[in-house]
Amino acid sequence: MKWLLGLLLVAGALVAVAGTIFIFFGREQTWRTIAGDPDLGPFDLTAPERSGRPNDALLCTPGLCEGATVDAELPVYAMAPGDLIDALRQAIEAQPDRKRRVDDGSDAAALRYVTWTETMRFPDTNQFLAVDLGEGRTGLIAYARAQLGYSDAGNNRARLQRWTGAIPATNPSGD
Repeated sequence: MKWLLGLLLVAGALVAVAGTIFIFFGREQTWRTIAGDPDLGPFDLTAPERSGRPNDALLCTPGLCEGATVDAELPVYAMAPGDLIDALRQAIEAQPDRKRRVDDGSDAAALRYVTWTETMRFPDTNQFLAVDLGEGRTGLIAYARAQLGYSDAGNNRARLQRWTGAIPATNPSGD
């Protein structure tokens, strides 16, 4: 029984130390110290390969993510790629999520944000690519991946769907 009490004391001390770190350094800075930059960097959306863990999400306009497992389909948008990305940026900025744009803005057809969960401030990288389909039509690829952990209880997919659902979509071809 003494070993159990000792184990509980050690576990309690570890929890106290972790809590102190979270309080003094902040949750976001603590994760940065443990796991590095929360921006996981650009991901090749032209040939998306999933992480194999349930903490990423991929949404695509049909035909853009051949060979990849897609969580949900996105519509065809009746606007130029740059206009779609601008509309998406405006929709994202209007959302209450904790977020920061991390791409340099040099590619008018791409966008990347880091978001943090509300309570624990776990970071996720969210990336978007608008693809010109011709005839005034644009497709979209959206990918979100967690920096930490194994599962995210569907949060990345829900966020991508909320953000992409906030932009106007029309399908000029009637497909």
